[in-house]
Amino acid sequence: MKITPTLPGNRPTSATGTERSDKSTAQTSATSSTTLSADDITQAGLQTAQQTLNSDTQSDVDYDKVAQMQAMLASGNMQVDTDQLAGDMLSFFQK
Repeated sequence: MKITPTLPGNRPTSATGTERSDKSTAQTSATSSTTLSADDITQAGLQTAQQTLNSDTQSDVDYDKVAQMQAMLASGNMQVDTDQLAGDMLSFFQK
């Protein structure tokens, strides 16, 4: 999924991704000296997240495991211990 960062009033036309990034960076630095709206702050956060995603060269997804889980779900052979799942979820979110 590609997220294209934009600031209000700076909607990209048919430019390439690199050109958009350069324009967005220039716009962000220009608006940093002025009062930012909630939309500007949200867009700046999205830009930072997009830059992080673009610079991450390693994937956190185990595609073999995903395929294995998909096959189990499709065949109906997956059994879930709901008590264990609930306990694990509580442990995770109570940290």
